[in-house]
Amino acid sequence: MNITELDKKILFELDKDGRASYSKIARSVKTSPQVVKYHFEQLIEKGIIKHFWAFTDYDKMDYSFFWGYWLKFAGLTKEKEDEMYKYFNKHKYIPIVQRADGYADVLIGIISRDIFHHNEILQEIFSKYGKYITMSDIFVGLGFTKFPRSYLINKENKFQNSAISGGTTKKTKLSEIDRKIISILLVDGRMEFTKIAEILDVSVGLVHKHFNRLERDKVITKITFTIDYQKLGLLLYRVCFKIIHFDKKKIDDLYNFCSSHPNIINYVKGMGTWELLLDIEIESRKELRDLIREMKNKFKDIIHRIEINEIYEMDKFTQMAIEYPELLKKKNE
Repeated sequence: MNITELDKKILFELDKDGRASYSKIARSVKTSPQVVKYHFEQLIEKGIIKHFWAFTDYDKMDYSFFWGYWLKFAGLTKEKEDEMYKYFNKHKYIPIVQRADGYADVLIGIISRDIFHHNEILQEIFSKYGKYITMSDIFVGLGFTKFPRSYLINKENKFQNSAISGGTTKKTKLSEIDRKIISILLVDGRMEFTKIAEILDVSVGLVHKHFNRLERDKVITKITFTIDYQKLGLLLYRVCFKIIHFDKKKIDDLYNFCSSHPNIINYVKGMGTWELLLDIEIESRKELRDLIREMKNKFKDIIHRIEINEIYEMDKFTQMAIEYPELLKKKNE
């Protein structure tokens, strides 16, 4: 896909703030709002931007259990595979489905309110498809940090900007309208407040008030988007790290390295088989190998094992359950 330097700058501004107006973006990239609007519409039409969504703090929404499962399959027919992915994609409490080549065949993320709810979801998956699952590797998410895609402007993330989900202990009391607004913004993060108000049958002022509070309390930490990295000529890798010798300074150094690297876009702390997952959008396998070699060198004292998964298809990626799916029908109407 041939995109211009201006397209990349616009994508970068949207990656920092998915609800940024054309005027605000125009000021940053030094052009007119009309030009930004044209390029934005082209990015949507070409499918480079797939989906805007609200990046939320799942702990503050009282979903304290976020588990990732790396699964490997055997004996799946094409029909059964299609059925299984249809099930995953339709499931309310499976907000992440990433098909992979490498260590596993898929990563699914399961979000739940408590361990009993989680076990219900897991038992249902294994009762349906357990006979095809030859490996189930668990990753318990302890916190999710999203960095801006600074590779779009050929710079390191010197400004250390990030959005955080999880890892907090303070709950936030949310009303029904708060949760409905979040459900809508998970489907369309740039939806105008007038349209949200129309769907919810409330005033625009009330929507503004609730949205501002959700941002202020860091329940919504940013509006982001899913990118079609393949149309940008990129590869997406989700890389698993086994960390040993939990020296705080070394871990801090590792975090600082990841947060400033232009191609590392997500940093996910956890426990289980792996202590860290990184999402890396990068131009070639060679560049990935160079990055992994550098990390192995710099952090040889704490990195014990690495497994690389190339994500060839991203069915779903938010990190929150859409609690009011019936609003989608109203949105389409």
